[in-house]
Amino acid sequence: MKTKAIKFVIPALAIVFAIATSAFTSLNTTEDKDATTIIGYVHTPDPCTQVRVDCSPTGEEQCESDGNYVYDMNSNGTACDVPLFKNQS
Repeated sequence: MKTKAIKFVIPALAIVFAIATSAFTSLNTTEDKDATTIIGYVHTPDPCTQVRVDCSPTGEEQCESDGNYVYDMNSNGTACDVPLFKNQS
């Protein structure tokens, strides 16, 4: 009788432990994305010159780098015309 109980309890505890562990290890990618520097593009004599900036796709004030507005590539990858915005601190 004891062995039947042990054979049932050990797998049940393993399942409970796995669920509890996964509940506390979720990733929050939104915060990570906003907190890191990304590749942006500025319009200089060469269109779409890469720069590393602390910007994001959303916000209110457009991001600048050395006095130039910073953009991201469009979905086709043909032009850098999608404005990037300053991260909110």
